[in-house]
Amino acid sequence: MRLEIFSPPYLFRGARPTIATAPNQGTYGDTLAIQSPQAAQIRWASLIGSAATTHSFDNNQRLVDLPILARSGGTVTAQVPDNPNLAPPGWYMLFLVDNDGVPSVAEWIRIA
Repeated sequence: MRLEIFSPPYLFRGARPTIATAPNQGTYGDTLAIQSPQAAQIRWASLIGSAATTHSFDNNQRLVDLPILARSGGTVTAQVPDNPNLAPPGWYMLFLVDNDGVPSVAEWIRIA
């Protein structure tokens, strides 16, 4: 038996940012107010679609970067795309990524 453990190098660049609270649903074209103690250091907000893999392939896997409109007082304000073709309705993992490229633990959000 062979066992390999992968530890992504970006996880060793510092503490992971945290999402204190986030909305559990987003609507096309609206904004998301995401509470994080590290709001001033957040570089990206991203959605990753939930996986539905078959035969080693996921035809619908996607990463959707959310434009950040503001960072203030522990809140990151991000914009949900207004085009449902970019993020079809469904469940996504919401990540915050800091200036060092370290991602938060995901929070689930439904886009509709």
